[in-house]
Amino acid sequence: MNPRRLAAGPRRSGPGRQRGLLSLPGARDASLGWLVRHWRFWPVHWWNGLTVALGVAMVQVVVSLLAPPSLSHIASQLAMACAICASMADLPGKLSRNFKRVALGGALALLAVVSVALLRHHHGWMGLLVAVFAFCSALMLSWGLRASAVSFAPILAMVFALAWPPLPLPVVMSSGAAGIGLYLGWALLSGAVLQRRFRRLALAEALRGLAQLLHARAELVGSGGAAHAMQDWLGNEAQLAEVLQTARDQVFPHAEDDPRSVAVLLHVIELRDLMLASRLDLELIGEDPVGQQLRRSLVERLDSLTHALERCRDTLLSERSLGALVLPPVAWPSVPAQDPRARLQALLQDRLAHLDGEVLSIARALDGGLPLPPLPLDLAQLQQFVTPEGWPMGLLKAQLHLDSPVLRHAVRSLLALSSAYYIALALPWSSHPHWLVLSVAVVLRGTLDQTLARRNMRVLGTAIGCGLILLLSQVQNLLLWIIVLQVAVGIGHAFITRRYLITAIAATVMALLQAHLADPTHGVAVVERLADTVLGAALAWAFSYVLPAWERRHLPRSVKRARSALQLYVKKAMTAELTPAGALSQRLARRQAYDALAALSAALQRSAAEPRRVRPPLQDLNTMLDHGYRLMAHLSMMRQTLMRRADELGPEGLAELPPYARRLQRALEGQEPVPPTLQTLQDWSLLPDVGPRENLRPWMRRRLQVSMDDAARAGQAAASTLVAMGAELASETVQSSINVE
Repeated sequence: MNPRRLAAGPRRSGPGRQRGLLSLPGARDASLGWLVRHWRFWPVHWWNGLTVALGVAMVQVVVSLLAPPSLSHIASQLAMACAICASMADLPGKLSRNFKRVALGGALALLAVVSVALLRHHHGWMGLLVAVFAFCSALMLSWGLRASAVSFAPILAMVFALAWPPLPLPVVMSSGAAGIGLYLGWALLSGAVLQRRFRRLALAEALRGLAQLLHARAELVGSGGAAHAMQDWLGNEAQLAEVLQTARDQVFPHAEDDPRSVAVLLHVIELRDLMLASRLDLELIGEDPVGQQLRRSLVERLDSLTHALERCRDTLLSERSLGALVLPPVAWPSVPAQDPRARLQALLQDRLAHLDGEVLSIARALDGGLPLPPLPLDLAQLQQFVTPEGWPMGLLKAQLHLDSPVLRHAVRSLLALSSAYYIALALPWSSHPHWLVLSVAVVLRGTLDQTLARRNMRVLGTAIGCGLILLLSQVQNLLLWIIVLQVAVGIGHAFITRRYLITAIAATVMALLQAHLADPTHGVAVVERLADTVLGAALAWAFSYVLPAWERRHLPRSVKRARSALQLYVKKAMTAELTPAGALSQRLARRQAYDALAALSAALQRSAAEPRRVRPPLQDLNTMLDHGYRLMAHLSMMRQTLMRRADELGPEGLAELPPYARRLQRALEGQEPVPPTLQTLQDWSLLPDVGPRENLRPWMRRRLQVSMDDAARAGQAAASTLVAMGAELASETVQSSINVE
C-alpha cells in the first residue's frame, strides 16, 4: 500500500463524492502495526481525534483518583463529560488561538451544566433555558468559522447535564471545573508537542488539494469543458480556498523558524494562479487530429504535474530526501509551419514551462540540501494573509437584523430546540428529553442542503450505533465499556467535518454509554435513542423552513462582492508598481478575488438543494463564475508577464495598460459590449504572426482583447443575475469593503 494514499484521506471520485480510507487498494489488509509504522502519514484529523481521546481519558483517570471514594465514579463521569464539551473547540492551529477557543468552550459548558443543575426540576424554566442557549449558540456564528467549534459546546453540555441524576451543585461545579481545567492544560501541552506536525500536515493538505485541482483541470481540458468536469473544477476550487487559508494560518506565522514551508506554500499559491491559464485559448485548438493531439499533450503534462505534487507531498510527510525531480518531456505533435496553431503551440509550451518551473521550485524548497532563495515577503507582510484573531463586537452587531442568515438561524434554533424539549416531555418515553433536543441541535443547520445531509447521516449513523451498542451490551465488562467510550470520543471528534456518518455512529455509542455509566439504573435505552433521533431529524427538517435563509436572499451581496474583487484585481494586476509593495498589493487583491469567487461558488452549490421556486438563476451564475475565473487567468498571465518581461513591452506598451484596466472594470459593471466571439476567439488569422518569445507586444494586445470578452460576459451575467433576483441596479450604490477607485 502506498503511504501517500493514507495521507490523502478521502479522495474525490467525482463532484461531491469521496472515498474513504478502506476503499483504497490494499487498505483492508493494513494491520495495526503497519499503521503505527507509518504514523507520519496519518491525516491531521486522526491526530486531532487521538489527542482528544487521550485527553478525555486522562481527565477521567485523574479525577477518579483524586476525588473522594464515595464520589469517585460520578465525579469522574461529570469531569469527563465537561472535558468532552471543551474538547469540541480543540482543533489544530496556533497555540494561543486554540487555548482561547478551548477556554471559552469550557467556560460556556460549565455555565450550561450549572444552569441545568439549578433548573432541571422546573420544566417551564428548563425549556426557557434550552431556548436561550440555542439562540445564543447559533448567534455565535456571527464570528464565522472561529466560533463554530465553540458554539455547540454549551448545547452538548446541557444535554449531558440532563442525563445525570440530580446531584449537589458543589459536586457539579467542582467536577466540571476540574475536568475543564485538566483538559485545557492537556490541549496546551499536546498542541505544543504537535505544532510542527500540524504545520506539515496543513502544507501537505494544500499540496494534495492542488493536486486534486490539477487533476480536475486535466479532466476539464480533456473533456472540452463538459458540464460535469466544470462542476468538479468549481467544487475543487471552493475546497482549495479553505485549505489554503488553513495552511496560511498555520505556516506563515512561523516564517522565521520554518522558511522552507513558507516558500513551498507561496509556490503552491502561485501554481494555483498559473494553473488557471491552462484552459485559456483552447477554443483555437480545434477537433481535427492535430488539435486532439495538442489537447492530449496538455492533459498528459497536467497529469505529470499532479504526480509530481503527490511525490512532493510524500517527501514532506516522510521527511526524506526527494531526490532529483525530473518531469518527462511533452510529446508535442508536429504542426506544419503554415498552420497558425504552430504559434499557439509555442504559447502553450511557454505556459507549461511556467507551471513546470513552479513545481520544480516546490521540489527544490523541500530539499534541505539546496540553498533557499530569499522569501518574496517578510513576516509582517505574510501576517496580512493570516486570519485575524479576536471576537470583535462589530461582527455580532452586523447580524442583528431580520435579513441576517445568522439571526434567522438563531431564531429558528430557539423555536426548534425549545419545541423539541416540550414535545419530549409529552412522549411516553420522557425519561430522556435531552436526546430529542440533541437530535434537533445536530441536524438543524444554517442552510437546507446541510440540514438534509445531516438528517440522512444522523438517522443512519444512529441506527448503526444502536446496533453496535446491542452487541456490546452482551459483554458485561465495565473496563471495556470505558475504553470503547474513549475511542468513540476520539473518532466522533476526528470525523465531524470529514465523514459525518462515522461521527454519527461514534456519537451514538458515546451518548448511550455515557448516559448508562452516569446513571446505570436507566439501562441502555437503544429504542428510545433511535426513536428520538428519527423524530428529532423530522423536527429539524420541518423547522428548516421556518424563517429560511435561502441563498437567493443573499446572493446579490455575494455577486457584488465578487465583481468588486475582480475589479480591484484588474486594477492591481495591470497598474501596480513593479516594486515589493506593488507585488504585495497584487497578492492581497488576488486572494480577495479568489475568496469572493469561492464563496459565490459555494453558495451556488448550496442552492441546488433548495426548492425550485426560490433557486437563483443558475445559468447566469455559472456563466459569471466561468468567465470570472477565466478573467483571473488572463490577469495572472499579465501579472506574471509584467514581473518577468516588462522591459520588452517598452514605455508605449506599459502606457496602454491603465486605460485598458479601466475598460475592464467598466465591462465587469456590464457597461461594455461583448466582443464578437467568433472574431476575437476563434479566428486563427488574428493570432500574432510571431511567437510569444520573439515579440511579446502583439501577444499582450491579444490577451487584452480576449480578457475584455471574459470581463464583458462576466459583467453581463452578473447584471442579469442581479436583475433576476430583484436588485435595483440603477438606484443602488454597491456597498463593498473593497475600494476599486
